[in-house]
Amino acid sequence: MAARPPIALRIVEDDPLIRELLSAVFIATDGIRLCGVHGSAEEILALADVQDAPEVVIMDINLPGASGIECISELRHRWPDAQFLMYTVNDTDELVFEALRAGANGYLLKNASPDRIATSVFDIHQGGAPMSMTVARRVIRHFRPAPAAGLQAATGLSDRDMAVLELLANGSLYKEIADRFGVSEGTVKQSIHRIYKRMHVVNRTEAANRYFGR
Repeated sequence: MAARPPIALRIVEDDPLIRELLSAVFIATDGIRLCGVHGSAEEILALADVQDAPEVVIMDINLPGASGIECISELRHRWPDAQFLMYTVNDTDELVFEALRAGANGYLLKNASPDRIATSVFDIHQGGAPMSMTVARRVIRHFRPAPAAGLQAATGLSDRDMAVLELLANGSLYKEIADRFGVSEGTVKQSIHRIYKRMHVVNRTEAANRYFGR
C-alpha cells in the first residue's frame, strides 16, 4: 500500500517567535509538510493562487493589516478544500463565532501544548473540529436554552448564587469558579451545597437541568 502523502500546511502568524516555534513543531512532525510560513494576511493572499495549495492553514486573528478572520473569508473561496484552524489568544464570544461564520473549522488558544497543536492539524484534516476547552464551552452554551424563567424568584437564590450556578451548569470546575470569584474551593463547595438545597437537587446534572429549564 502506498504511503499516505503528508498534510500540506501553511501558517499565518505575525509574531516571529511563535512562527519559529510552530515551524519547529511541524518540521519535526511526521505526516505534515510545512509548505509556507507567512507574517500577514496580505502575504499569504498574494500567494494564494499558487499550485502548492495547503490542506490546513493555521491562522492567527490579530494580524497587521487585514485580520485573520478577513483572511480566511477570502482564502476559503480560493482554496475551497482547505481547513482553517484559528490559533489565537482571543476567546471572546464575538470573535469565536465571527471566525466560525467566516469559515474556521477549529479554534485553538495559544496556551495549547505543541503536541495539542500537531494533533489538532491531523484532527482537522480528518474532518474534526478541534477547539480549546473554554472555546468549546462557549459554543455549547450558545446553543443551550436560556435559564428557566422565574428560577431565582422560586428558589430565593441571590445574584451571586445565580452566577455560580451558571458557571456550574456550563461545566466549570470548582477551581475555575473559585478563581473567577477570588475565593477558596471550600467556599465554592459550601455555596454549591446551599444552592442544591434551595433548588431541591442533589447533583450538578439535576441543577443544570433545572437551570436550563429541562
